[in-house]
Amino acid sequence: MPFRFENMWPKEEGFKEKVQVWWIELNFRGFASFVLASKLKALKPLLRDWNKLEFGKVEVNKAVALNQVDFWDKVELSRPLSDQEVEARKGAKEDFKKWALLEEISWRQKSREV
Repeated sequence: MPFRFENMWPKEEGFKEKVQVWWIELNFRGFASFVLASKLKALKPLLRDWNKLEFGKVEVNKAVALNQVDFWDKVELSRPLSDQEVEARKGAKEDFKKWALLEEISWRQKSREV
């Protein structure tokens, strides 16, 4: 399977630093082209595992966040929300926006690959 850089990765806080650490920790000796190819090959599974851990299924995460927003909206219909609940709803809305943006970035990238 060829390596594919996901355009949503740099949107995640700490991504660049994490890749820099991995890159420095990967030690190979030989010609520069061999070292580069070896580091890229070794970086692929690290990125794949990180992607699964950090993003999982973007669509599922978006739906979970939307369900949380919907839950707090329904609670608010029956009674006023406490300050803590208002913050929880605000956090859920921010999560939904994040996942919606990442999903859009992912779909935009996939549409160009076809």
